[in-house]
Amino acid sequence: MVISQTPLRISFCGGGTDLEDFWSKEDGKVLSSAIDKFVYVIVKRRFDNDIYLNYSRKEIVHSVEEIQHDLIKNSMIMTDVNSGVEITTLADIPSEGSGLGSSGSVMVGLLNALYAFRNEQVTAERLASEACKIEIDILKKPIGKQDQYIAAYGSLREIKFTSDGQVYVEPVNIDSRRTRVFGSNILLFYTGLTRKSSIILSDQKKHMAINYGRVMTS
Repeated sequence: MVISQTPLRISFCGGGTDLEDFWSKEDGKVLSSAIDKFVYVIVKRRFDNDIYLNYSRKEIVHSVEEIQHDLIKNSMIMTDVNSGVEITTLADIPSEGSGLGSSGSVMVGLLNALYAFRNEQVTAERLASEACKIEIDILKKPIGKQDQYIAAYGSLREIKFTSDGQVYVEPVNIDSRRTRVFGSNILLFYTGLTRKSSIILSDQKKHMAINYGRVMTS
């Protein structure tokens, strides 16, 4: 059995500059931090060749192609795990609409757990880039890259997105006392309200395209 624990995140500034509509025209940068709330992925070998999935619902299928959960399906394809497993996902927060980057954390956690299931250890860079490939390139989600990278690297990070598609992740070096003071002055509350990030980001991408169009034609 393999259990992965992947942090959720809060973003302090630079949100939206991790979207390709922005960084393809000029460099983007975000300041993000992992927090002590997590997504958990459990992968267990089964006694048969079926695939059992447990998340907000339950799936029992005979092949990867039958899986309805897009993130699990594509992470299994990416890692070449195709039968005889039971996968369970759990989280410390509501599964959707928290604003804490849960989709990116689930994606990184799935890849990490499935590679470990295959006895393969991969780098944070590979986990983040493959998570982005699945969510952005394959599933065509209107999202940026910061969630996957902070989930893979953890801690407090400055993440830069350049126009050639490269991502540079640097730690923010502050001493342990200042880290404690900083953390103790951050409060996070659950209001009971959720929202779909895809709607917000799609609208942001639309306005970004309009504004860049004005700049280019003026």
